[in-house]
Amino acid sequence: MQLFEKLIDYPDAERLVLENVPRPREENLPLVDARGLVLARDLSARFDSPPFDNSAVDGYAVRSADAEAGRTFAVVDEAPAGRPSKKSVGEGEAIKIFTGGVIPTGADAVVMVENTSGWGETFDLKKFASPGQNIRDRGGDVREGDVILRSGTEIGAPEIALAATQGYGELPVYRRPKVVVLSTGTELVTPGERDLSPGEIYDSNSFATMSQAREAGAEARRLHAASDDADVLRDALREALETADVVVTSGGVSVGEKDLVKSTLLELGVDQVFWGVKFKPGKPLFFGKRDDVRFFGLPGNPVSAMVCFELFVRPALMRMMGREDRRRPHISVYFDEDVSNSFGRMHAMRVTLERTERGWRAESVGAQGSGLVSSLTKADALALIGPESEGIRAGESVEAIVLRDEILL
Repeated sequence: MQLFEKLIDYPDAERLVLENVPRPREENLPLVDARGLVLARDLSARFDSPPFDNSAVDGYAVRSADAEAGRTFAVVDEAPAGRPSKKSVGEGEAIKIFTGGVIPTGADAVVMVENTSGWGETFDLKKFASPGQNIRDRGGDVREGDVILRSGTEIGAPEIALAATQGYGELPVYRRPKVVVLSTGTELVTPGERDLSPGEIYDSNSFATMSQAREAGAEARRLHAASDDADVLRDALREALETADVVVTSGGVSVGEKDLVKSTLLELGVDQVFWGVKFKPGKPLFFGKRDDVRFFGLPGNPVSAMVCFELFVRPALMRMMGREDRRRPHISVYFDEDVSNSFGRMHAMRVTLERTERGWRAESVGAQGSGLVSSLTKADALALIGPESEGIRAGESVEAIVLRDEILL
């Protein structure tokens, strides 16, 4: 595996992540558990649906040839749903039937009870009935052998309902990746555990990363906040690599003396794909693999970690689940004022969006520091400035990645 000893461009990093994502893994899950996942194989109808001609209303099954307004009918039986009548309908006869009931032999129409004189042993018909009236035909929904759900379909309540009508108790889906999240650093304290001592901070990164992973559809758990002790870190990383499909850390992948994650990973057999991206926020980004496990070493600054997750980890998780819509929506935006870029690399600027006659207008949320977590709560999108330009002029179009899909509605 090629080792990158210099920073690579954002498009190259994104490409390398997606090229090195393992194929989706298939499993069979009970219907409700499959919700939100992607169908791994085409699903075919096992039989006609509905499997028999049935009534669409409560009323009487009759022969349309007899169904003249004003005629009196004799009720000879009834056909509730699930209990077909054993009698056939003759001239001047009717069988009381309820919604979903099997159409009796001889009948070719159902009259609603509202168009009769009411329930009883006999009734008068108030309105003419035509052949096929209020009858749901066998196979009117799907025919045996039809492909009812295509591979790649995201499973929701309608898809579950359709599969259930065909008797499927389980569905073949691409399984959710198992994500283990670690935050490194002896300064980290679990929120709600205790008050901070001097020099300590609360661990926000691991909780944010778990939330992002679960939002993407993966299973995610927080192993623990590993310390800067090499032995403790090695044990934590070893456990994560043995129990996860994707391991995500934050911090410890830069070039400082205490940034031990990268060297420990290499000791544990993780092959480096790249380390370092021409990107702000998030230059010290590590991506590697060991067998079928993928490892992302995100930067330690909270904003950098969350932005890098959105742009690199989320697409990988989506592809591992067979999702075609693995990318966030990308749109063109413009600024009312010139925007400078003095970083010498692509800048993912946090912006708000507003729809105007000219298109989507972007505006910076304000200060863009990597530690300003509150800035992400205000951002609708990330405007991609660069990579190596000095900036863009007012009115110039630039690509943006939408973080809040609802803004587009």
